[in-house]
Amino acid sequence: MNKKTVLDSIFAPRSVAIIGAAQSPPGGVNTGQLFLEAITTFGFQGPVYPVNRNPGTVNGLPIYTALREIPGPVDYVISCIPASGITDLIHDCAAKDVKALCLFTAGFSETGTEAGRLLEAQICDLAEATGVHVLGPNCMGVYSPKAGLSFTSDFPREHGGVSLICQSGGNTLYLVRAAAERGVRFNKVLSYGNAAHIDESDLFEYFMDDDETRVVAAYMEGVKDGRRFLDVLTRLASAKPVTILKPGQTPEGCSAAASHTGSLAGSKEVWHSLMQQSGAVEVSTPDELVDMIVAFTYMKAPQGRNALVFGNGGGASVLATDACASAGFKLPPLPDVIRQQLRNAMGEAGNILGNPVDIIPALADDETYCSLLRTFYGWEGVDLVLLQIPLRGIMLPLPVATLLFESQMNNAIKVGQETGKPLAVIVHCLTSWESCQTAADFRRKCYEAGVAVYNSVHGAAKAISSMMRYYDNRKVA
Repeated sequence: MNKKTVLDSIFAPRSVAIIGAAQSPPGGVNTGQLFLEAITTFGFQGPVYPVNRNPGTVNGLPIYTALREIPGPVDYVISCIPASGITDLIHDCAAKDVKALCLFTAGFSETGTEAGRLLEAQICDLAEATGVHVLGPNCMGVYSPKAGLSFTSDFPREHGGVSLICQSGGNTLYLVRAAAERGVRFNKVLSYGNAAHIDESDLFEYFMDDDETRVVAAYMEGVKDGRRFLDVLTRLASAKPVTILKPGQTPEGCSAAASHTGSLAGSKEVWHSLMQQSGAVEVSTPDELVDMIVAFTYMKAPQGRNALVFGNGGGASVLATDACASAGFKLPPLPDVIRQQLRNAMGEAGNILGNPVDIIPALADDETYCSLLRTFYGWEGVDLVLLQIPLRGIMLPLPVATLLFESQMNNAIKVGQETGKPLAVIVHCLTSWESCQTAADFRRKCYEAGVAVYNSVHGAAKAISSMMRYYDNRKVA
């Protein structure tokens, strides 16, 4: 069976078995039970079989004492048992005609020991000999919302067009949650750990032919086959946006990557060269990766690099100027005719009438304010509009500020949709629980309206600039 067929089954299995699942002891945690709860709570419609040498029940389901005892077919197996039991488990999977085995189990090459490396090589040989495809080891496995499959119950149930591969389970959890807060909905996500058998090239090749995948993102600590990876990545990036975060580019980070997933990280210079050749987008932090996913999901690429920044706050405006300039955007001064319109509408309250524009929308009625916005958006000298909402940078009480900014944001989105000019909204970082709740509400309203929302002008400008560069490079190629 080829890997594409196997991956089809992994992302849409008919049934799942969890090896090692049992009722958690008092004061303790059984990892298999956590997987079981996540899958059943998330809404997986097929049968889920807990397997443990000790009979009984867990979460109301009967425990099978062996995989071979399960009466029906099993497509996908999750292992939560020690590494010493994996070779026997692979034989059991082969006898049961299991499509794929996900090894949450650790204790292989990431230990840095010869025994761990030999055991990992042994399971790879067994996988090839038996036809049982192995995910991991040392991984969380699959999140496939369309199939109702997840390893945690708080991920979004809705599916979208973004597929993500991630060698780190913890970073998978962070990236999906952080992106979900910004309106990103995923198609297929795989935490793939040590990549002993199914690796990054296999997954990228799969996404290339997957019509449901429109954007690809990755956190990867190493590459198994550099030549194949460059070829696959180049072909994928020529067809779909690809963004990659790769740590381990310092000697210290390389050592950490080796101890985490057993990856050989390689040199910084070689990686940069590979990314430039492939046409994929390189980022340096998880938050930058999320920013890029948001850009590719929600932004229409601006036709040029002239930006207009508006909102409230003189200091925020100065910082925004630096952020935009650093990302390669120009902030052309407003024409005199537009400046005069602002003066007529805002009077002396129009604090800064250049670019960025610092205005207080409460001093103009909605009709007047929307008229000003149409003037901004209609100005041929601007290609991109950025709205700042500095919730923490205003003297008004939060409930009053919320009403003020919500009106500003709603009008900005409304006029942006009318004109079709690219718009991004920046809801600045926050300092209190109440403002965090308000920001979450603002973010939701933005992405429900189809508008990209960011946490900083720096993040927005850098991501949008990288998106533009990606599309420009694709045109040249």
